[in-house]
Amino acid sequence: MSAIQQWRQQAAAHHIQSFRAQGLPETSGDFWQGNAESFRADPRRTDDRDLNHLLAMVRPQDAVIDVGGGAGRYSLALALKCRHVTVVEPSEAMVAVLEDGARQHGITNVTAVTVPWETAAVEPADIVLSTHVLYTVVDIEPFLSKMDSHARRLVVVHLWTEFPQAYLATVWQQVHGEERANLPGMSELMSVLWEMGIYPNLEMLDAEGPRTYPDVEGWRRELRRRLYVEPGTEQDRRVEQVLASGLVQTPQGLALKGAKGRRLGVAWWGKG
Repeated sequence: MSAIQQWRQQAAAHHIQSFRAQGLPETSGDFWQGNAESFRADPRRTDDRDLNHLLAMVRPQDAVIDVGGGAGRYSLALALKCRHVTVVEPSEAMVAVLEDGARQHGITNVTAVTVPWETAAVEPADIVLSTHVLYTVVDIEPFLSKMDSHARRLVVVHLWTEFPQAYLATVWQQVHGEERANLPGMSELMSVLWEMGIYPNLEMLDAEGPRTYPDVEGWRRELRRRLYVEPGTEQDRRVEQVLASGLVQTPQGLALKGAKGRRLGVAWWGKG
């Protein structure tokens, strides 16, 4: 099986499993409705390592396309430095937060295109970037090819080495009684790019520790949300079993037993 086929199979299996756990059809409206506000961020912040890494790549005269730019976590900050940012984001809930943030901070050089990247009609730009989006893309080859064809100078991709919720795979099995189909991450992306004849630069940023919460209630909310569990169900009873015996105290807070840290990969390649 090729790397592209493996990616497609892995991503599709994850989506099917997730929708089944939620009792939803495979198309269920705006996934981010009700959660988009949590992605709002101050575009003038200076303590964001990942953003600072992006800012170092952007020139004042650049036009940028942010593929799956969400609520503008990165695009609004980039717009303060470059000529223009086009955010391609299919979630209307995310775009509403993006546009509100732009108004709030007086940022006028951001345009939102509220359709999927695959069908977006946008002009090429100097930089095409995508941060923490590709995990969920099933048909990865045309998605990446379009990013590549629309970049005049640089393509940039941020992904964790593993899918961000991969650390919950063991808990998923305890709660749902089946092995979790994890989404692909940067490790799989590199094989896909090589198979496409693209040989990117890759930089691994400093490792982060495992996710923690200050109390059990924080983990209860996290596990119910990530595992699609409703209070009072049999699955919720199993969540409580995990909370009773599966947490460990660390200097940073409560963590899942056996959970590992993670590293962010930044892949980029130049054009021309």
